[in-house]
Amino acid sequence: MNRLKWSPLVFIFILLLAACGTDAQNQQNSESGSSEDQVAEIPEVKVSFGEQPLPIKEKTTIEAAVTQGNEPVEDADYVDFEIWNESNGQESSKTIEADHSDDGVYKIEYTFESAGTYQVIAHTQVGDLHTMPQVEVQVGEEQSSTSGDSSSHSHDDSQGHEDMKEKFMVHFMKEENFQAGEETELTTHINQMEQPFENGIVRFEISSEQLDKHLYVEAKEQEPGEYTATHTFPTAGSYTITIHYEKPEQDIHGHQEETIEVVE
Repeated sequence: MNRLKWSPLVFIFILLLAACGTDAQNQQNSESGSSEDQVAEIPEVKVSFGEQPLPIKEKTTIEAAVTQGNEPVEDADYVDFEIWNESNGQESSKTIEADHSDDGVYKIEYTFESAGTYQVIAHTQVGDLHTMPQVEVQVGEEQSSTSGDSSSHSHDDSQGHEDMKEKFMVHFMKEENFQAGEETELTTHINQMEQPFENGIVRFEISSEQLDKHLYVEAKEQEPGEYTATHTFPTAGSYTITIHYEKPEQDIHGHQEETIEVVE
C-alpha cells in the first residue's frame, strides 16, 4: 500500500493557519473582556436658575443639564429637585420630579414663597449610578448688614457655608409604596461633598406607635454611596425612619429622619 507523503512546507503552512486562528480568537476574547470590564462614568449634573436674586411668589424655571461621558443623557431614570429654605431646615424640604425637555435638560417650575437662602439638590439616577449635586440660591433681596447684630449674623452665615461644604446629603427613596405585611426594600443614597459616601456603616432605625420598641436594620452598600436593606412592616400607619451613617475611624457620625406612610 502506498502512503501519502507530506512535505515539510505543508506542515509549516498548517501550523501557521492554526496560530493565526488562535491569535484572532484571543484578540476577540480580549476585546470582549475589556468591554465587559468598562465602568460607566458617573453622570455630571449642572443646575441652573435665572438671574439672582430670584423673585418671590413667581414661577421660576430650574434646570438640570445631565451628561455622561460628555454626551447628554435623555433617558435618566429620574431627576428630582429637593428644595428648602435654610432658615426652616431640610426637614421642611419639598421634592419635585423634573420633566425632560431636550438635549439632556430636565426642568421644573417652582414658586418660592418667601425670601431667604435656599438649598437645592438635584437627585439624579442614571442606570445604577446616583448623583445629587447641591447648590445654593438667593431668593428676594439680601438683608443689609449695618448694625452690630447684622455683622454677627453675617459671620454666622459664613460659618454656616463652611459647615455646608462638609455636610452630608442623604436621600431616602420614597418613590415606591410601603405596604404592610410585605418585604420592602429600604434604599438611601449618601454623598459627602458631592462624592459617594463609600464603605460606611449604615443602618435604619425604625420607630412607630405601632411598635413596642425601636428596630435597627443593618444596610449593605450595593453601589458606591447606595445602601439598602429589607424590612417587613407589621401594620399600616406612620413610621419614622432614622438613617444612621458613620465611619468611626474618621470620627464621622450622622443621622437623618424621614417619615413614611405604610398602607394595607
